[in-house]
Amino acid sequence: MVLEPASGPLAVRLLEDRVLKLETVADALADQHDVLRTEMRREIMSLRDQMRDLENKMEEGNRIVNSKLDRLLGERAVVTGLITLVTSVLGTGVVHIALSMGTH
Repeated sequence: MVLEPASGPLAVRLLEDRVLKLETVADALADQHDVLRTEMRREIMSLRDQMRDLENKMEEGNRIVNSKLDRLLGERAVVTGLITLVTSVLGTGVVHIALSMGTH
């Protein structure tokens, strides 16, 4: 059974719920239902694999978003620094010109 419609944390939660239900039913089966119990254990393992895959995909997506955010914030800091530098240089120049004109 493959659950595709949901994604991210919701899909993981749905898979966890399904695993819990299957484990409960498998534990309740009598010894005469070994084949069914084995099949349910395989289903549980498959669901756990799907959960791990989804968690890995979410972690990878988070890493990508975080790296892009870090770059963006770094670029913003550079632009802010340049604006501050230009403003400082221009301000110093204006003060120098004003003082020069005032002394003449």
